[in-house]
Amino acid sequence: MTVYSVILSAGIGKRMKSSTPKVLHEVLGKPIVAYAVDALANCGKVLQTIVVISKRSGLIRQYLEERPEDKPANKPEDKLEGKPANRNLIFAYQEEPLGTADALRAGVEVLPERDFDCVVVMAGDTPLVKSSTLSELIERHAFLKSDLTLTTFIASNPNSYGRIKRGPESAVQCIIEDGDASAEEKKIFEVNSGLYVFGKKALALLREIGKNEKKGEYYLTDIVSLCNAKGLNVNTHVAPNEYEFMGINTRYDMLVAQKALQREIALKWMEEGVTMMDVESIIIHPGVSIGKDTVIYPNVQLEGNTRIGEGCKIYSNVRIVDTELEDRVIINDSTVIDKSKILSGSTIGPFARVRPGSEIGPKARIGNFVEIKNSTIGFNTKASHLTYIGDAILGRDINIGAGTITCNYDGKDKHKTVIKDGVFIGSGSQLVAPVTINGNAFVGAGSTITADVPEKALAISRTKQRNISGWVKPKENETKENETIKNKTGE
Repeated sequence: MTVYSVILSAGIGKRMKSSTPKVLHEVLGKPIVAYAVDALANCGKVLQTIVVISKRSGLIRQYLEERPEDKPANKPEDKLEGKPANRNLIFAYQEEPLGTADALRAGVEVLPERDFDCVVVMAGDTPLVKSSTLSELIERHAFLKSDLTLTTFIASNPNSYGRIKRGPESAVQCIIEDGDASAEEKKIFEVNSGLYVFGKKALALLREIGKNEKKGEYYLTDIVSLCNAKGLNVNTHVAPNEYEFMGINTRYDMLVAQKALQREIALKWMEEGVTMMDVESIIIHPGVSIGKDTVIYPNVQLEGNTRIGEGCKIYSNVRIVDTELEDRVIINDSTVIDKSKILSGSTIGPFARVRPGSEIGPKARIGNFVEIKNSTIGFNTKASHLTYIGDAILGRDINIGAGTITCNYDGKDKHKTVIKDGVFIGSGSQLVAPVTINGNAFVGAGSTITADVPEKALAISRTKQRNISGWVKPKENETKENETIKNKTGE
């Protein structure tokens, strides 16, 4: 069966009050429209997806074309039936905002071929629709040999939804928009989701949809009445979950969708053996993976394509972005890690920052108020507190004393610091790059190192201590106070 899909994303989204197109606003770090694209791709039945946008929505096309998984197929075999829809997106333009039926007409005009079985139509602002729901809808459409199949659901609050009006033997007669519904019709709780499957005969009727007099738009919902008038086979797929079909129109809608998705993701990982201390405050992006026996404490954010291994502990107020944690890693409170890799058995934090391009461990220790940037930290190396390591390569079994910094930037260029195995760096040292501290060397506390240190050498660069007696003179006020005390006590 050859199936295409159309995503309707040409809406302006005025209620968002934003210069960004509505469907590019993010829910859990992912633009709303990307959820629709991925759901269609992952249902395993759609050959190709057409995204309908407006002339003012160039940012939508730019975003989708720059996603690596959405770039056009490079090989002919990638275009065969069964390949994911998001491997080869097509874009269509709705010239004017004239309603959903007009938008679908624009999408149908760019269908790459006319030899197909059906077209799935969904809104680009419904991020909670599951791939399984799409797959079930397509299967039902094929099984019933429908000309049109629409997904409906029972709404707890049907206000603003189009009502499903049924006739004899529960056949769908029409969809009545909320603004056009009578008082009696407003009591209907079965509503339209905006998710359809069109056969060729139903698509051919799009041109017959008239303009709504109140709104001046062409309503796609009118297709049901037209199909019935032409004697076509119209069916429904009643979905069990109302929340899947929530459309995003406001910032509050985004929050509600986020909370629903947030809970769904957390429950999924708990079923896989992950312990969550507080589902409501833990934010996990859809691209994150987590190994079993990992424990996650409240107020943790796992973002992007982060990978968490098995048996890890992530304590409160931690943010991890596009980072890999191997097994048995401990991330202590109030730590930020970005685009880095933490190897097995390492401990990071509390109050640490690991910046992009860093690799820590295994069994390394990065402690409180330590910042690592674009550096490699070797096996069992420790930087326990108050340290900055930037553009450096550290070997194994190194101890970095408190207050140590690598001076990697000369005001124009970045330079590399190399610290080899077994080195001890005393507290308060400055390592001025480019510089190499060779194996098992010692750097005395408070030293400024500007030249390479030989293996097993002691490097020290501070002046000899002098104690000058009487250097501190009494302040004028202190002298007067002392005289007053002496007079009162008779000394």
